Amino acid sequence: MSQLQQLRTTPPYDEPWKQATLINKLVGGRINSVGTVTLTNGGTQTTLSDNHIQGTSLLFFQARTANAAAVAGSLWYDAGSIPTDGGTVTLNHASSAHSDLSFGYVVLT
Repeated sequence: MSQLQQLRTTPPYDEPWKQATLINKLVGGRINSVGTVTLTNGGTQTTLSDNHIQGTSLLFFQARTANAAAVAGSLWYDAGSIPTDGGTVTLNHASSAHSDLSFGYVVLT
């Protein structure tokens, strides 16, 4: 009869206390897939680059200024155009002369 061999961990796994700290932060709602983006002034497209963006990602935006809230209804992206290796998505939006079109975002994959 054969015995199951103990699986060994391979580097670069962190020490248990670092893993526990990460898990505690995740449970507390602290994730690193958040950021801010400012829409292009006078344009209708803005490129958003984030290493967390993948082909199956969902992006959620929250206006951070009153002028951003005014164009929030026109903000959209083509989820089918996100590359599977991640990184960049083109945001489509209404043109505005305001320069403070700032949004916070979260990427969920």
